Amino acid sequence: MSIRIPLYESFKMSGSAIKQNKLRSLLSVLGITIGIFCIISVYALVHSLEKSLNNQFSKFGSDVLFVQKWPWDDFGSNYPWWRYLKRPVTKPEEADFITSRISPNKVKAVAYAYYHSTDVKSNKQALKNINVKCITYEFNQIQEVNISEGRYFTIDEANSAQPVAIIGSNVAESLFEGRSAVGQQIRVGTGICTVIGVCAVEGESLINNSADNVVLVNAKWALGYFTYRKSEDAQIMLRAADGVMLDDLKVEISGIMRAYRKIKPGAEDDFAVNKMSMITDAISGLFGQIKKIGLIIGAFAMLVGCFGVANIMFVSVKERTQEIGIQKALGAKKWFIQVQFLFESIWLCLAGGFIGMFLVWVVLLGLNTAVASSLGAGASLTLGSEDALIGIGTSVFVGIVSGLIPAISASNLDPVIAIRAK
Repeated sequence: MSIRIPLYESFKMSGSAIKQNKLRSLLSVLGITIGIFCIISVYALVHSLEKSLNNQFSKFGSDVLFVQKWPWDDFGSNYPWWRYLKRPVTKPEEADFITSRISPNKVKAVAYAYYHSTDVKSNKQALKNINVKCITYEFNQIQEVNISEGRYFTIDEANSAQPVAIIGSNVAESLFEGRSAVGQQIRVGTGICTVIGVCAVEGESLINNSADNVVLVNAKWALGYFTYRKSEDAQIMLRAADGVMLDDLKVEISGIMRAYRKIKPGAEDDFAVNKMSMITDAISGLFGQIKKIGLIIGAFAMLVGCFGVANIMFVSVKERTQEIGIQKALGAKKWFIQVQFLFESIWLCLAGGFIGMFLVWVVLLGLNTAVASSLGAGASLTLGSEDALIGIGTSVFVGIVSGLIPAISASNLDPVIAIRAK
């Protein structure tokens, strides 16, 4: 006889037992529901936020090095922060020096950028403390500037320090109120620029790197109005060529910078060469710790649910003792009895798991609506397939653990004694 028939019969009998005791089944499911809700809600939140943050940082490029004053991987350690504070900011001349010394086969582009906050005005409107990015022509080859109207700087405009600007969508709307911004003049600080492009709408960002509220200006022109020396974020950016290892390029760039700054052998660097993995690894480590805390909290809730299901299963074995005796008397194998109760336990836990995940989905849907209203597409809270698989796997595991001992005790009953039980 095929094993599928007994399995199907066990499956059917376990489902019938659950239907006959609806209230008891519901109460046993409740503990599992709470446990799965605790675990999956933490995992879903962590995965969603981690993915959103990594997506935001990925815009900077995973194959890009950033040479600047502050390191990205040393904060939080015991290293004295004031040593970083004393470091000089990177200069445009250093970007030119790196370009002249590095092999063209190793980098696709070298750009320089620094940031300044100032007022931006049109004929009718004025905006306070707008973030102005002063960039060289090569910036677009490292971090793409998506333009919905107009164009990017030409290399001639960049080299001749032309007063041209590209503005964010929110800046354009605020200054020109629905009119085309391209060709219009704006005052950036004390300088006058002609708008040649408007950035495409990006929406809010978790790390405040959206282009909607910025003004991009030619770095050579900007040097006549805003000094890079006061910009803590002044940086040289290098995009590695295809096939070039970022760590190898980092070592070479460090050597070139040390040569330019005449740092003696054995002396400490007075600059940092950063890469995106420093931040994304730190994010993964942080969220990994949060997941562990959520797992511990959820484990306690699952433990309570596990005891609840096990207790219900023992009651079920007691109530069906005669039925078990009859089955054994008719030749039912031990595994057949065990599978019945394991199926019942797993069904109960799966039901609790699916209800718990449904509640997580509802909560995340509400939170996502609230987050979207404030951050736009900058963050998305969703119940991913990985989280769902964790929930299903956990439910099945708890079902097996909860039903194993009751199933074994049921299969070990003496058929004669069991049939006589009342």
